[in-house]
Amino acid sequence: MSFQEPKFRCGGNWDELANLFDYEISPSDQDWTYTSAEPNKIDDYIHAYDTKVKNEDTKFSLMEMILQALTDQENGKLMNEKWNDVEALLTRDFKLHEYTIYYWCSWENDDINDCWEITPLIRNFYMKAQQQ
Repeated sequence: MSFQEPKFRCGGNWDELANLFDYEISPSDQDWTYTSAEPNKIDDYIHAYDTKVKNEDTKFSLMEMILQALTDQENGKLMNEKWNDVEALLTRDFKLHEYTIYYWCSWENDDINDCWEITPLIRNFYMKAQQQ
């Protein structure tokens, strides 16, 4: 299946998120929108998305962290449990995150078993969103 790639977008700088989650910033982090995403902090990330982050660029980067933390859950059951919360955020802010969603779909790879753990969920979500 093929979809047209959305316009490229990137997020804000790492400083705001690093400060929010008490991450250390190293000199090599200067061009990154995030460098750490811990699976055990996914609830903190989801909570911060609506309560602590107002800037769209920072929300964009935080969603990248959320998706990374989601795919890094220790098992599929935990990933699926958190997916409902993440899906609600993606649905509400689809236009903001369309490029990130597309990226995590990994359309260039036909073998779904050779993709990220969340790719099947993200692809399903993206296909439904394109039908609306």
